[in-house]
Amino acid sequence: MPKYRVDLRSDTVSVPSTGMRNAMAHAEVGDDVFGEDPTVNALQDRVAAMLGFETSIFMPSGTMSNGVALRTLASPGDEVVCGSSSHVYLYEGAQAALNAGIQLHRIDEGPHGLPEPEEIEAALSRSGDIHFAPRKLVCLENTHNISGGRVLPAREVERIQRISGACSARLYLDGARLWHASVATGAPLSDLCRGFDMVSVCFSKALGCPVGSVLSGSRSLIERARWWRKRHGGGLRQAGILAAACLYSLDHNLPRLPLTHRWARRLAAAAAASPMFSIDPGSVETNIVILETRDGKGSAAAVNALTALGIGCLAVGPGAVRLVTHLSMDDRDVGYASDILSSLGG
Repeated sequence: MPKYRVDLRSDTVSVPSTGMRNAMAHAEVGDDVFGEDPTVNALQDRVAAMLGFETSIFMPSGTMSNGVALRTLASPGDEVVCGSSSHVYLYEGAQAALNAGIQLHRIDEGPHGLPEPEEIEAALSRSGDIHFAPRKLVCLENTHNISGGRVLPAREVERIQRISGACSARLYLDGARLWHASVATGAPLSDLCRGFDMVSVCFSKALGCPVGSVLSGSRSLIERARWWRKRHGGGLRQAGILAAACLYSLDHNLPRLPLTHRWARRLAAAAAASPMFSIDPGSVETNIVILETRDGKGSAAAVNALTALGIGCLAVGPGAVRLVTHLSMDDRDVGYASDILSSLGG
């Protein structure tokens, strides 16, 4: 495996700080499957309050959280409307089909990663036709990974919520990086979650925890989700050790997220000066930078060139390279990566 001087492949490469490790080591624990872990319960209550829901449930991963949510809100044989480059479609190993018997109806997104409302309305309006699978759930993603960490436009989200309500369809938000949307816009998390039936947020990306996501919703939906978590093998015992890291991150890491946005903009500006890449630095809203390669150079060649110089990154398309900033970096790392990006291909 390559050794990176600056690893920008994902924010999942961030590692727990000393303070977070200490919090984990001293966590009060119990059996969470019995609902008796006080630290897990405290995390669930805190996240539910932050997001504006009745209650929450701790999950081992964002993929499991998404899978449990889809199975809770939809039934085998149903079709879920989602974006064509959404995480639930591209990056979860076909779990919707394999684990839930659910088909995904994909709609192309606009520049912010939001499926076109008119296309959603058209898809939902055909739900009563027996030739088509029932379409009673719409899944959105905020921030949107493949669109470059873009924040979903609030007015368009509200429009989709009205359309879904008129069609008696439920709404699910994959909010793995919703923390970034709140920081970028200044909107409270509860405002960004309003109108959704369930929302998942991840702690092992933006907030630098080793493990964990939290799924929020009404009490009845979370009770149903608890069954599906168990069936997916996600029931943990003394999970307070993990929940303690999440609680620590809310106090110590969430306030630091603006740093990662500033770093991402700096990287984008450097890449814009390179003959190898094309990007509008003004399009970078949070911590993800998507670079388009120039002059027919493919993303594989760009990744190899950056890797050889100690920069970790990922190809996310034939001509697209992703960089993700995170809290295990510092200004020196950003300076080094910026120098490499601006000079590459010159």
